Amino acid sequence: MASDPLTVLLVDDHPVVRRGLRALLGAQSWAGAIHEADTVARGLELAREHRPDVAVVDLALPDGDGGRLVERLAPDCAVLVLTMTVDPGRARALLAAGAGGYLAKETDPDVVVDAIRTVAGGGLVLGPNLDRSAVLGAGPATAAPPAPFDRLSPRELQIATLMGQGRSNAEIARTLSLADKTVRNQVSSLLTKLGARDRLEAALMVREHGLV
Repeated sequence: MASDPLTVLLVDDHPVVRRGLRALLGAQSWAGAIHEADTVARGLELAREHRPDVAVVDLALPDGDGGRLVERLAPDCAVLVLTMTVDPGRARALLAAGAGGYLAKETDPDVVVDAIRTVAGGGLVLGPNLDRSAVLGAGPATAAPPAPFDRLSPRELQIATLMGQGRSNAEIARTLSLADKTVRNQVSSLLTKLGARDRLEAALMVREHGLV
């Protein structure tokens, strides 16, 4: 069964950026309704009204820092930061606040479109001009999970672990303060990444790898 088209929120004070993204997304079968905002306040208003699946957020907005919007939207909405500022420290802080990706506006448009879909599915995206080790950290404290779980985003790994404990989607949503639809989308994504036929097989894999 095909997934429902994704509702997208574009938050940028430059109309040419919003309209360019709208045109690119309009050609994607997975993109549904697209809403545009040019301020933090308008972004919050549209998010409450339309409950988007994914938002693309600039940081320099007329009424304040777009980082505030990231904090308010996550985790119920996946967020891709698309900005002029290439700052590993800022990217790290925004990922900690719930963003799923950070790209510079100079990024190729097709890459941006792919990033929007990846973030919507629970994946992590960092621009090629960002130092991943500076953003994500390194060392024993951030040791990677065993294969194939190293393919999962941090959020997907959380959800997979809860699945291994026998939690339902509704229970996972309550535990992580996520929308039911967000959990469904991320479960679908992690099943694909793990090569699991269904959630039962994924839960058995979690247990076999000692993640619970």
